[in-house]
Amino acid sequence: MKYSILFAALFFAGSAMAVDCVDCHENVDVAMHTENEATLAVCTDCHAIGDAHEIDMEMHDESLTIQECTDCHALEQ
Repeated sequence: MKYSILFAALFFAGSAMAVDCVDCHENVDVAMHTENEATLAVCTDCHAIGDAHEIDMEMHDESLTIQECTDCHALEQ
């Protein structure tokens, strides 16, 4: 029982941390996306992010800008 509680706590802690997207993906052209006023809603529409990633919409809002994503998730500019 104590291992399942420990595992659950570690899983939650890991899921609450921002992920560095460039660990798995090519660098994002942040300048171009900023110029085009990209938001999380635009990312979802253009790149179908929801198909590959489960985004916690309690922590995120569709109006988040690419710059805000970059600041939190350490996307290279």
